[in-house]
Amino acid sequence: MLFHKKTPVLPRVRVSADHTVLYEGELKALPIKESVIIEKSIFYFDDPEPCFIHRNAVCVRLAEELYRELLAAPDGCAGPLLLAWADFDRITCAALV
Repeated sequence: MLFHKKTPVLPRVRVSADHTVLYEGELKALPIKESVIIEKSIFYFDDPEPCFIHRNAVCVRLAEELYRELLAAPDGCAGPLLLAWADFDRITCAALV
């Protein structure tokens, strides 16, 4: 189609622990710890009780930082930001898919 908009390709990630997939999907939808969302909402917006808009904006910013970390990390290595921010008890592997 002549004027068909291209859908942007969003980064996807697979997070696992001991050969068990914990999460596979869009990076911006990765479960983030509530304490991290609150901390970053205060940092970015001075908002200790973030509304949906601020909460979403924080998740998008964190997803961008995680994306950069995953690009720079060796294959399968979970970086310090992912380990600190993701809402999982244990992560052994993480990779962009």
